Amino acid sequence: MIARYGNFIGGREDFEGEEAELRGPADGSRLATVTFADAEKTKEAIDAAEGAFARWSKTSIGERQKLLAALADRVQERSAEYSGLESENTGKTIRQSTLMDIPLAIEHIRYFATTKDFPSAREIEHPEYPGTKGIVQYAPLGVVGAIAPWNVPLLMAVWKVAPALLAGNTVVLKPSHHTPLTALELAKDCSAAGFPAGVMNAVAGTGEAVGQALVSSSKVSMVSFTGSTATGERLLSGSAGIKKFTMELGGKSPNVVFDDADLAKAVKGVLFGIYLNSGQLCESGSRLIVQASIRERFLAKLKEGMEKMRAGNPLDMETDVSAITTSEQKAKIEALVDQGVSGGARVYYRKQMEGATPAGGLYYPPTLLTEVPEEAEVAREEVFGPVLVALDFDTEDEALRLANDTEYGLAAGVWTRDTERARRVSGGIDAGTVWVNEYHLLSAAAPRGGFKKSGIGRELGVEGMLEFTQTRHVFLNEGTDIDEVAYGLLLPE
Repeated sequence: MIARYGNFIGGREDFEGEEAELRGPADGSRLATVTFADAEKTKEAIDAAEGAFARWSKTSIGERQKLLAALADRVQERSAEYSGLESENTGKTIRQSTLMDIPLAIEHIRYFATTKDFPSAREIEHPEYPGTKGIVQYAPLGVVGAIAPWNVPLLMAVWKVAPALLAGNTVVLKPSHHTPLTALELAKDCSAAGFPAGVMNAVAGTGEAVGQALVSSSKVSMVSFTGSTATGERLLSGSAGIKKFTMELGGKSPNVVFDDADLAKAVKGVLFGIYLNSGQLCESGSRLIVQASIRERFLAKLKEGMEKMRAGNPLDMETDVSAITTSEQKAKIEALVDQGVSGGARVYYRKQMEGATPAGGLYYPPTLLTEVPEEAEVAREEVFGPVLVALDFDTEDEALRLANDTEYGLAAGVWTRDTERARRVSGGIDAGTVWVNEYHLLSAAAPRGGFKKSGIGRELGVEGMLEFTQTRHVFLNEGTDIDEVAYGLLLPE
């Protein structure tokens, strides 16, 4: 008997709708059935959130944080279950889910549950009007539509849901219809932790049905979206009325390696940057930009590292290579690589995985491409798979040109022992996150988002919390006559 999931609306699980069967990408086995919501069911969830907003928005920050802390405890108690579901549903290795994704999700809920940095209000002075003061209040927006991607379902849901609830909003979460399981569990655990009915709702279903219903509803005040740039552009054009959007979109992130770098550490960082979760991460370091003087030596070390990566069943704790989550994504990866090779790119190394992975699963071997024309699509477009494109440079200026020669600007890595060079180069790269001598390490206290076509707005940190608010300025005059001059313009004595 496989698990059965409904949507979570108004504090209860709702099984009304068409049921879809989910299969695990690791081996194709039946995993669960999920009730897909249509536009009308999504409107029910929006109505539930709207109905809960008036009361929830009046709760104190302390009350909200107490409930977020209870949610973190609840997810912590069930962390092994969450890890298993995350890996079964996405195909990522159980080691990644157990040691990285789920612990990060829990810690990030705790960050929002304990932070003192959320400014519910601040006092200002009016330099033009001595004796008066102002209070800037950070008010909730209303109903937030949160659209999360299929690659990191729980963590991405947390990044949207936790700050939105902290700010006093109510939420309708749309997880990907490919990987909704942990997000649906999170919604149920919000209820178990004590959040009032309607404050947190989750509806699974397609973008055409659920996503469009969220962006077209006049009752939804904000949409927080993570996904592809093309989908983000469609959502913006399909929006009804005036609403706020934040969007974390695609990336083609560079890892720039200078010849003075700690090469052993840089090799590990570059491999981790692209092959974690088989490259199915928005900020994956998919472009290696390496100084020509160390190119051959560095590529050889990358190959050695790739040879050591263990292929197998992702649900085995000893496996390093994740599955590809959807068949559509696997086909896209294959097409982009084949097109690149036809256009002159060379496969420097491709990991042999035949016979090592479970039959019926979705896999693409970690691949390293060299001699890729700069204009090739595989060098310019997001592959979202385990494919690293290697380019080389001679000078720092050339490295910066290559790093910024992209429509995207989500993340980047810089590898050098020269502190001044690190500051110069990281400050010159058009990206929302730049790691120096690291890659992929995330902090809940740091804002995350993109330049250019990689998005608008920020998640995490104070900046991310403020995205879920609107400001109200209260002008206070507590007894001065400074306004008499202004009033006298219209009302002379």
